[in-house]
Amino acid sequence: MGGDLLTGDITQNNTNITINQPELPKPVGIPQNIPYTGASNFVGGSKELEILHQKLQRTDCVAISALAGMGGVGKTELAIQYALAHRETYQGGICWLQAREQDVGTQIVNFTQVHLGLNPPKDIKELRERVRWCWQHWQEGNVVVILDDVNDYAQLKPYLPTPASRFRVLLTTRLRLLKSSERLELNVLAPDAAIALLESLIGTQRVQGELEVARDLCQWVGCLPLGLELVGRYLEWKPDLSLAQMQRRLQEKRLEQQALKTPKSESDMTAHLGVAATFDLSWK
Repeated sequence: MGGDLLTGDITQNNTNITINQPELPKPVGIPQNIPYTGASNFVGGSKELEILHQKLQRTDCVAISALAGMGGVGKTELAIQYALAHRETYQGGICWLQAREQDVGTQIVNFTQVHLGLNPPKDIKELRERVRWCWQHWQEGNVVVILDDVNDYAQLKPYLPTPASRFRVLLTTRLRLLKSSERLELNVLAPDAAIALLESLIGTQRVQGELEVARDLCQWVGCLPLGLELVGRYLEWKPDLSLAQMQRRLQEKRLEQQALKTPKSESDMTAHLGVAATFDLSWK
């Protein structure tokens, strides 16, 4: 029998022939699926990044931490920036999972197949067992698993990594999950940081030319990074619109103003909900 007729290894012992499952390609570099961020400048989160890293460096267990806070404060963006800043820390991989209304277990298995070259045996049928096999056979090195927008911790908990000190788990959530020592609460931006974010979006000269109005605009959107990003992008799109005119439009139309709705063309934005939808979820 020609070995080139079958894919995989053939082991023959007397009359028994076993065809082993073919191996997937091995990963090159650090396996990761960090989502694209549209933020050209990351403002106001350096202290939080440092605190978060400290929380995730416990070595006696699977370290789990949560970035918590109302919608629009930049939890997802902070998680992305953390992953980008500490890629070299996690040689075993950075696994990003969408937790809201998506099957976390299936995402984990897909990641191991695509990025690690691992294929759970076909005789393991139950999804939780397939996920457990993935954790047990994960490549060497520290690993961070990021679950974005968790709204049902109990449902995803069975899929978390098996006890091993090299795994780190980071959640972003609007809920108050975990103990306070494991949770990092994100608040709205400080006024100066809000101005800095607006400057990064539409330019320092434009902001400083109407500084008091700019401060009022920041306060109007509650110094929420998402609100500032949407207003800033709208102003960038309309370079002849003054900040005072923008403020009047917001005051007249409030949350119905087009500037506060995520434009369909802005696929490079980290957040995918407009301010009105974000406020609605936060109030709920």
